[in-house]
Amino acid sequence: MQILRVRPAMLVAIIISTAIYGISNITAAHAAGPLTGSFTVNPQFMLAGGNDSFTGTASGGTPPYTFGWTFGDGSPGATGNPATHIYKLAGSYAVSLTITDSASGTFSSPPQTVQVQGSPVSINGWLVNWSITTHHGVEISNVAYNGVPTIIDAMITGILVRYVPPPSGVPQCLFFDDLGQDDLNSSIAGFSLQFSTGPSNPWFQIRASYNPSTVGYNYTQFWRFYQNGEWEAELAIGHIGCGWNHIYEPHYRFVLAPGSRNRNLASQYTPSGIWQNLLWEGNYTDNSFRDSTSNSTQWRLGDGHSYYYIKPTVLPWAPEMPRLGSHIIVLRNHPGELEPTTEYDTVDSLVNPTVFVNGELTYRQDLAFYFIPKLWDHWVGLNPAFNAPPSIVSLSFYPSGI
Repeated sequence: MQILRVRPAMLVAIIISTAIYGISNITAAHAAGPLTGSFTVNPQFMLAGGNDSFTGTASGGTPPYTFGWTFGDGSPGATGNPATHIYKLAGSYAVSLTITDSASGTFSSPPQTVQVQGSPVSINGWLVNWSITTHHGVEISNVAYNGVPTIIDAMITGILVRYVPPPSGVPQCLFFDDLGQDDLNSSIAGFSLQFSTGPSNPWFQIRASYNPSTVGYNYTQFWRFYQNGEWEAELAIGHIGCGWNHIYEPHYRFVLAPGSRNRNLASQYTPSGIWQNLLWEGNYTDNSFRDSTSNSTQWRLGDGHSYYYIKPTVLPWAPEMPRLGSHIIVLRNHPGELEPTTEYDTVDSLVNPTVFVNGELTYRQDLAFYFIPKLWDHWVGLNPAFNAPPSIVSLSFYPSGI
């Protein structure tokens, strides 16, 4: 038997047995190499309270591997791969990963520092206070642009989902799906800051994804702020529902502060091409006419000198279904006029903000308004290959004189 060492740098030993009829029994043994590894974090720009994801990779040594994590905030750490962690407070944290192979070899990956942003967010002239609420998603409040107050309060109070017709044997089927903190926690890497990549009117947004475990729907909420002072509220609605046609009805509530807050008035663009003041509390339906000179807007709110012009957009995934009108409900701003915080209701009046309409004057007052779009969706036999885009509803705000 003769042993030849070929390419020693490759650590390959070739054992050759020679017989009278030639060469046989050739065996190659590859050394595993030293244990090493690394990890990535998701999302890139973290917000306090989000369920962040950490994914390790390992090579060399003797598999299988185990992964141990420390997150730098004094928590007990975690094992497994990937791992998740919620940073409760803003700050800078050093994350470390220790990999152990089945031969008890270990490798400690160099620590990575993650920055966790809290409230407020201060970017491009915007100062945005935000909070994770128990039932109403991520609420923004006391927002200013270049030092000028613009938004007192904005939130999604919930999403009414109604099955039409209801399942057999059920007199009616509806529920009011809140955006709970538990639903946010169940969305891995679903809470983050995001930034535009284009140079034209750059924006940043707060993104929050919700996966309500009790009903099987998913929603993604965006608060988007542009460098020129425009901003948007957007909701993306996924398709993980039950097997009946249904109507989604998100309920947004806004209190704005363009100009003098206590002298605000709301207006609607009319078919005759003028802006008509809305003098009384009430339900005002989108009439489909738009002011082409003001970004194709339908409503506006302001004090006569400073305004937000407002454009609704509804993009259902199921365009073949009938289009349903959006509307706003204009109200005097009274504390406590919010819809119930229970996730399920069977009485329409409990999830209809018109219950707060009581005939009060809304001319030159402190105002609140609900934005309530409606859109159909239907079930098509969902399976793992189903990957349709979400339905989108949004409300865009264009400043004038602010």
